[in-house]
This record gives sequence, C-alpha cells and structure tokens, in this order.
Amino acid sequence: MSKITGYAISMVVLAVVSLVAIPSMVTASGASAWGMIAAGQSIGGVAAVVIAYGWGMSGPAVIARADEAGRLKEYAESVVCKILICLPFGAAAFAIGWAIGGDYGIFAACGALSTASVGLTANWWFVGLSQPYRLLSFETVPRVAGTVVGIVLMESGASALVGVLCQLAGMLAAFVVCTLWILRPWHLRALRAIQRRPVRQVLGAQRNGLATTVMSSLYASTPIVLVSLIAPGAQPVYAVVEKVQRQVIVGLGPFVTVMQGWIPRAAGTALFGRVKRGMVVAIIGAVLLGALMFFAAQELVAWLGGGLIHPTVLTLLLMSVITAVSLVESVASKACLPALDRLDVAAKATAISALVGLPLVAIGAVLAGASGALSGILTGLLLRLLLEIWGMRRAMSESKSPTLSVSIDPEVGVDGV
Repeated sequence: MSKITGYAISMVVLAVVSLVAIPSMVTASGASAWGMIAAGQSIGGVAAVVIAYGWGMSGPAVIARADEAGRLKEYAESVVCKILICLPFGAAAFAIGWAIGGDYGIFAACGALSTASVGLTANWWFVGLSQPYRLLSFETVPRVAGTVVGIVLMESGASALVGVLCQLAGMLAAFVVCTLWILRPWHLRALRAIQRRPVRQVLGAQRNGLATTVMSSLYASTPIVLVSLIAPGAQPVYAVVEKVQRQVIVGLGPFVTVMQGWIPRAAGTALFGRVKRGMVVAIIGAVLLGALMFFAAQELVAWLGGGLIHPTVLTLLLMSVITAVSLVESVASKACLPALDRLDVAAKATAISALVGLPLVAIGAVLAGASGALSGILTGLLLRLLLEIWGMRRAMSESKSPTLSVSIDPEVGVDGV
C-alpha cells in the first residue's frame, strides 16, 4: 500500500498541476490559443509513444531482474536510442503542430514538442526497482516545478507559450536529473565498463514493447472517432461513458505499476507463483471494481453529463465490465508477460484484438448505438485477454523441464527415472 500510495501521489500531483495550468493558459492568450495548444498536445502524444519506444512495457521487468551492471547498460542504451528517436520525431511533431495551427502555429508546435518530450521519461527504471518515492523526487518534482513556474509567469502577464515552454523545461530537467542519478557519471569506471549493444540491435529488441504500446493506444482512441463518424447520435452518450471508463483505468495505474515491479523480481517456480497470484489478485479486484462501477456509474455519468445524458442500464453494465476486464488485461500485458519474456504474445494479442474489435465497434454503433460500440470493444478486449492468458500458460509450461534422477547400484547398474 505504501508503494501504491507513492505512485498515486506522482500521478495525482501531475494531473492536478496540468489541470490548474489550463485556465492560466486560457486567460493568458485566449481560448483559441489554448485550443491549438491542446491540438498540438494530441500530436505530441503520438510522438511520445514512439520516443518511449516500449521501455514502459519491457523496462520494469528487465530492471527488476538485472544486476547493477545490467541496469546501467539497459538505461544507457535507452538514453542513446531515445535521444536519436527524439530528434526526428520531436521535430516532426513540432512541424505538424505548426502546420495545423494557422495563426497560432507556434502554440500548437510547442504544445506538440512539450508532450512529445514525455517519451523521455525514466519512470520504468524506478518501477522496476519499486522505488515510487525516488520517482517522485527525481522526475515528478522537476516536472511539477516547471509547470508551477509557468503558471506563476502566466499569472504575472506572460503568454501561454511561456507556460508550455516551462512544461517542456520541466520534463527535460526531469530527464537530466534521472539520468544523472541512475548513471552517476562521476563513477567513470562503471560507465566505461558498459558494453552497449548497437543501436539497431537495441531497437529491434524493443519492437514488441513498441508494437504493444502503439496498438493499445490506437485501440483506445479509435472507437470514439468511429462512433462520431458512423453513429453521431450516439456520440454524446459514448463520449461521457468512455471518459468515465478511461479515468477509472488511469486511476488504477499505481496498482498495475506495483505489479510491474513485484512480479519480475522472482525467478523459476517462484516467478510462476507470483504470476498466478498477481492474476488472482487482479481478477478479485476487477470483480469488486466492476460491481462498484455499476452501482455508482449512473450518478457519475449524470453528473458529468450535466443531467442531459442518460445511458441505458446495458450501456452502464458494459462500461463496468470493460473497466474490470481492462484491469486484468493490464496486469497480464504489462506485468506478467514481460516477466515471462513473452512481450511478443502481448503484441500479437493486441494486434488481433484490434483487427477483430474495431470492425465490431463500427457495426455495433450502427446497430445499437453506444451499447453496440461498447460490445465491440468488450469482444476485442476479451479476445486479447484470452490470448494473453493462453500465452502465459504456454510460457510457463515450456519453462518447466522434467527432472532426471539417477541411482547407481553396483549390482544392478544404472537406473534412470
């Protein structure tokens, strides 16, 4: 609970200061400028996924199992690769933001660049070592400080552009502070002993983590676009329900994060035991979460919708089940499969679920509105979870080798069983 609380503090503080910065930006430069900043942030979010390059999925398990030299090597390789990726993709996000921003192109461009820099995060290192309070000190505090400085300057008369640039400076400062702490360049002997793999080899090794992250992001963000285009009448109900579901899943992040650091630290049969216990705990938690969501959802949705949006009981039930299944799937894909070195299973399962689920979202939206779209999402999610559980069982069965006991009797000879 202490570790969950530590991760939750980082998540809540970052969310709160980001929300507080919005009215300051609107007041400083107007609603149109803020709208372009938000548009740029959406573009930057895609670039951030690429810059992070899957270390958020695979990194915690690697760090949890490695010795000190292995951890230094993994982080040093990630720094080199992320910087090389950040330069072109950060520039691309900046250019696209500028192109779509019109008169406020610089606002959109800087918003895109600021959000893209989040891909440089080192949180996966601290997750692997189960060090939430060091994550809070070395990464969260610099990021929050940058945003707070921006708010103060905007309230003093500066442009919203200054606020965005302060957020960028906070993220870059967090990256530098974390890198200095982890690599500790004053220990030159340890750094010189690191034999890094070629960049191409490192990028190839991370492909499954990247594919899983990208496909998961697309599967989460595409349905609302499909509903808006195919069944616009159902869009308001779906949008509110989707917002509630997503916020609850984000709020469960600290629980999944703790699992990412705890499960991989075991080996052999102990690892299998932790995988099973982690899944059991996730399932129990999901059942309780789903029940709580269903009973509270109607009031919550009514509040968010201003009393104007009234989803059906079936829609609320589907939302609750999707949230519950998402919790179990997150533990499976982010904690269990990386610990078993089977991120390829997560990547394939995510791709298959998207190929099956997204067409069902479109068909369901046409036939049954928001409930139909949610049914399509649930079908794809269940398929993904089943494939991941099958992959976990297969990985554990393949790792179990039969034992051979040999007894030698001077009269009988060798008896192998």
